[in-house]
Order: sequence, then C-alpha cells, then structure tokens
Amino acid sequence: MCYIYRVGIGKALGASARGWSQTANDKGANFLESHEARIGTLVGVLDGVKRPGKGRVGTIEHTYGHPDYLAMDVRFKDGSTELYWYHELRTIEG
Repeated sequence: MCYIYRVGIGKALGASARGWSQTANDKGANFLESHEARIGTLVGVLDGVKRPGKGRVGTIEHTYGHPDYLAMDVRFKDGSTELYWYHELRTIEG
C-alpha cells in the first residue's frame, strides 16, 4: 500500500497518484478514514462524476470487508444506495 498526500487536503490510499477535482464542497474536506466509517455517519461523495446531477450526500447504511480497508453502502436522499470505498468519501458535519 502507498499513501498519496495532497498538500492541504489529506491522504488517499492508492497504487498511483490520482487527483480529485477540488470544488467548493471539497475545500477543507474531512476525508473519511476506514476506521471512522460507522453505520449512520453522514458522508459526501468526493468524485462528482459518479453521481452527476444527483445529491452527493448520504448516510452509511452497511460496511463490508476488513476494518482497515472498508467498502460501504451509502443511502442517498433520493432513496438509492451505492457502494463506495472509504477513500471515495468525506465526512460531513451535521
């Protein structure tokens, strides 16, 4: 595993460098760490391309996998549920 650091943003886990587009919603974002993922946590999707024109804020409904590298189902306000890796999400203060 390698950690990729972006100055002023946080860290992301990945095999190669990957940049996220920084929007107003991503500035100062609190990236979700795997150990922080709890059912009921309010989260936002970092990559708007995955949900264009849809709400990007949802609630963790279920977690899967090893605690150090979790995947989770996120339920959105429109009732849909999608699977994300923890590093594709950020925590939302709510």
